[in-house]
Amino acid sequence: MPVHEKAALVTGAGRGLGKAIAEAYAHLRWKVAMMSQNPEELDKAADEISRRTGAEVVHSAGDVSCPEDVRRTSQETLERFGRIDVLVNNAGIIGPPRFLEDTGLEAWNRTLGVNLGGFYLCARAVLPSMVERRQGKIINIVSGLGEMPYPRFCAYAVSKAGAIQLTRSLASEMQPWNIQVNAIDPGVMDTSMQDYLRQMDPGILSEDIHRNFVAYKEQGMLKDPRAVARLAVFLASDDSSHITGETGTLGHYRKLGWRPGR
Repeated sequence: MPVHEKAALVTGAGRGLGKAIAEAYAHLRWKVAMMSQNPEELDKAADEISRRTGAEVVHSAGDVSCPEDVRRTSQETLERFGRIDVLVNNAGIIGPPRFLEDTGLEAWNRTLGVNLGGFYLCARAVLPSMVERRQGKIINIVSGLGEMPYPRFCAYAVSKAGAIQLTRSLASEMQPWNIQVNAIDPGVMDTSMQDYLRQMDPGILSEDIHRNFVAYKEQGMLKDPRAVARLAVFLASDDSSHITGETGTLGHYRKLGWRPGR
């Protein structure tokens, strides 16, 4: 398939990594559908990307944890583009930065509903058309906290651990239909999520953890989302068709054949 004929759906695309990935795809003249909860932010981001790239870009405001929003967005994308070659499950929230005993049920369910349930709903929505065409790419954005303990972020870590296992299980299920499913652990990026954490009361996060987040910024340790977006281009391309069921950082994918400079 010529590269310009690919069509992608990117969630959490109004800002940060999602916006960077959507723009990276649009620069390749792919058709891009962007989904996010914030209508004003999403509209502005889609307009910027369309003007800068000249690509066909559509957008749909919605909540990935809401089945009806996901169904509507995927249906509108399929009707507009005729297919969805690539799904990027990027939408996510940090959840309550508290110890488990201080985390309310509503906040716990909301975190898992967006960070894990949203991945499930979006994948389930696009898979029938991918299976029918016997090709497709699903890219899940996860976190290293899904594989390590970190105080006060239990809900977030559990949701990301689930997303990692979803990646592995779905990759195995979809292999007979030539559908690759992989996950990116982008590390700590310079996004609004990090802004939010730095602005929090140190008494909520603890002085040590808050100091760590401030240091990431002050010492230039935060990744540019555009660097991660380049990996998302590779995992969406035919060059990565031999890779499925993988979860890892940018360095991990370099060992699997990704060349950032290309």
